[in-house]
Amino acid sequence: MSNGKKIFDFNKHLQDNFWLYIISILCIFTGIVLGIYAVKYMENFENESLLSYLNSFTQNISQGNFKYKSMFNDILKNNFPIIIAIWFLGLTMIGIPIILIIDLMKGFTVGFTISFVIKAFGGKGIEMAILGILPQNIIYILCIIISSVIAMEFSLNIIKDKLNRQWSNSIFIKVSSYSLVFIIIFFIQCTGFLIETFIIPNIMKLIMV
Repeated sequence: MSNGKKIFDFNKHLQDNFWLYIISILCIFTGIVLGIYAVKYMENFENESLLSYLNSFTQNISQGNFKYKSMFNDILKNNFPIIIAIWFLGLTMIGIPIILIIDLMKGFTVGFTISFVIKAFGGKGIEMAILGILPQNIIYILCIIISSVIAMEFSLNIIKDKLNRQWSNSIFIKVSSYSLVFIIIFFIQCTGFLIETFIIPNIMKLIMV
């Protein structure tokens, strides 16, 4: 397959699923806005509890009290289930609303984290957000948006094929191709895992000097 053909196929995918991308992106950004406002209206007790945890976390990083393997495992545990959930929901005919909720929750987490760090550390928090939070989350969000759209497209195709009674004829090939795309997305996401594990802690350490 030539590069031109690949580009054409990708462009066709974007064109065919334009509104699914718009909906997914809107859910992500809505979640980010909600996360920012959630920090603004937090109770004092919740604020102090999270601030204590954040101070402890940043202190451990600044002192070098962290293990790369343990950190990588924690990051994997936090992110891998999301991709698996989206993959599974795409195999169902009722998964689209839940996929969009996952997008919303991911946006909320990013917005909340960035907003809270900036609120807690001020000007230094902006550096931490830009250099310590955004890099890996840009990769995560792009992977979630693409996987969400592919899952929603697959779910819609299931409904369409069920109505046309074509689904049973090629179920194995379709599910295999669908799963292969998710495996590729996961390996792309692993780039974010490696950045967050091996690069971000050292960047944060320099910022907090």
